[in-house]
Amino acid sequence: MELYFLLFSVLPILLMSILFYLLLQKFFNEEREKRSHQFKTLQSKEFLPQKYQAYERIALFLERIRPTSLASRIEPNGTKSSYEYMLVHSIQQEFDHNLSQQIYIHPETWKIVFSSKNATINFIKKCSEGISSEATAQELQQEIITRSIQEVSPSTQAILYLQKDIQGN
Repeated sequence: MELYFLLFSVLPILLMSILFYLLLQKFFNEEREKRSHQFKTLQSKEFLPQKYQAYERIALFLERIRPTSLASRIEPNGTKSSYEYMLVHSIQQEFDHNLSQQIYIHPETWKIVFSSKNATINFIKKCSEGISSEATAQELQQEIITRSIQEVSPSTQAILYLQKDIQGN
């Protein structure tokens, strides 16, 4: 008899407790998902403009370090060595100015940008090594422009990669 009493009084309480627990669990999961979705929506509204601006700044950086653009923008004064130094220094300053943009750009894309910067510096050094040691800054400028026209610049390839990356988002 006691078993029946226990079964009829405890079993409904136990079933109600389980049902109550499951309902609470479902409610909290739905609330968590709802808040997560709201957070992602808010985050994307604030983050996307900054991300696009970072891609724009990096595209501008890549355009500015394009050898023809760089050689045309910086006056060829002094010796070949001093002009080479000014060009490399300008590239490094531009890069340092845009360094913080890497937090908004995909890591693989940032590697391409970094490689492009280094390849451009190497291109300038090769142009300098390709002419005589007595050459003037104007001759180095002409060599850079001439070679740049003949070859695809690292900046061009990096910009194409940048465009593919931003269009994938």
